[in-house]
Amino acid sequence: MQPVIRVLLIEDDEEDYLLTRDLLLDSKDTKFHLDWVSSFSDAIEHLQRGNHDVYLIDYNLGPHDGLELLKRFATAPFPMIMLTGQDAREVDLAAMGSGAMDYLVKGQIDTALLERSIRYSIARKRTEEALRRKDEFLAMLAHELRNPLAPIRTALHLLEMPQIGSEGIQQAKDVMKRQVDHLVRLVDDLLDVSRIMQGRIELRKQPTDIVEVVKHAVETAHPTIDARGHHLNVTFPDEPVVVAADPTRLSQTICNLLMNAAKYTEKAGQIWVTAEREDTDAVIRVRDSGVGIDPELLPHVFELFVQSERSLARSQGGLGIGLTLVKRLVELHGGNVTASSGGRGKGSEFVIRIPAVKEQPYSKDPEGRRMAQRVSHRVLVVDDNVDAAECIGVMLEMKGHQVEVVHDGFAAVETAKRDKPDVILLDIGLPGRDGYEVAQILRADPDFADTKIIAVTGYGKDEDRRRTKAAGMDHHLTKPVDPDHLDQLLRVLAKTG
Repeated sequence: MQPVIRVLLIEDDEEDYLLTRDLLLDSKDTKFHLDWVSSFSDAIEHLQRGNHDVYLIDYNLGPHDGLELLKRFATAPFPMIMLTGQDAREVDLAAMGSGAMDYLVKGQIDTALLERSIRYSIARKRTEEALRRKDEFLAMLAHELRNPLAPIRTALHLLEMPQIGSEGIQQAKDVMKRQVDHLVRLVDDLLDVSRIMQGRIELRKQPTDIVEVVKHAVETAHPTIDARGHHLNVTFPDEPVVVAADPTRLSQTICNLLMNAAKYTEKAGQIWVTAEREDTDAVIRVRDSGVGIDPELLPHVFELFVQSERSLARSQGGLGIGLTLVKRLVELHGGNVTASSGGRGKGSEFVIRIPAVKEQPYSKDPEGRRMAQRVSHRVLVVDDNVDAAECIGVMLEMKGHQVEVVHDGFAAVETAKRDKPDVILLDIGLPGRDGYEVAQILRADPDFADTKIIAVTGYGKDEDRRRTKAAGMDHHLTKPVDPDHLDQLLRVLAKTG
């Protein structure tokens, strides 16, 4: 069924309203819902709400004219069409210059022309809005990437200064770690949104106590909350509340809300997190004493790339994708998320509801999951980025592994056949032979049947993971690799053999 197009006619002549109504009713291809206001003040009120798909604005509105409305709402995200009885070029140009998508002369309008104009205006406005959001997003992305790069560069400069002491070295290292973590989160969020929009994300659901999920989210968000001097208030239920969830993804949604609350709350503010059971739902609330959300923005906060300045410095912004990610992930869990705010300066609250299940045993990262004692591996690192390869090599050597580093596909095969490593960390985009070909060559050799080959690559889509698996690789890590994650994986490989 075709969606109904909501039209608001701003017209002070009832006969013209009736004529417009009849024209829209005569449409055989499109269903319209027409509302009508006749006064300038009512028109402003409706335009501020923005609840219609298109606005038809009469040129003459008593003591006012439609150009005033066009100019006042020229940057609005909805299309406006000027209707007038004056077939004058100067009026046409003035209307189009003030933001009208089209200009129609009364007496020359029929159903086909009106319908075509409405459809054209909606399509053009949506295209313009999409392009505007894209440009804003690219500007935000550049801004958000430069922000962490600046302190990283400064920290590196400090490390090169001969007079720096041990305390200064530690501070510089802490700065770089925080900023790199921030960059990784930005890239991960972008990839997650892309996967979700394409329906390519899979949840690994298991019986999960929401308390454990909230605790993990709080632990992850704590550095940001503490850095801004906020006071965090956490309330848990007396009894376990179990949901069928992917604990990592659900924790990610709560962490995103906490990070959002921290960013949009002035320093030394209050943040509340509550987990509870309400009837058949597990409910998680994240509330803050922050700058709040404007009423006109509130219905759109979960849309992609939508943001508000919210009175804070732009440096506290982001990419406008965090809440979109929250909404999609919660929906994949069979739940919903809502936002509310008393307005600017009155804080905001986000509420996640997910169906609860009867209590079942669930995994709490038991002792049995602890890694085996550290075992030394013979590791071959293959990466054409010399700095990246050497850094990973040094780190692995410091952890007790025997490491060889090469930088192209031919050297990878030659060195692997000579040294017989236990583990190969293999980049994909290599000169000579790419990582897929290297893996396939080695897997064809019986001597490498038990060798663990780990893809370490900047390619992280589901299709990339399928290709690495098909080429014979055991694991797929996306750059930049978390050193702790890599160390943990090597321990697991030592245990599983």
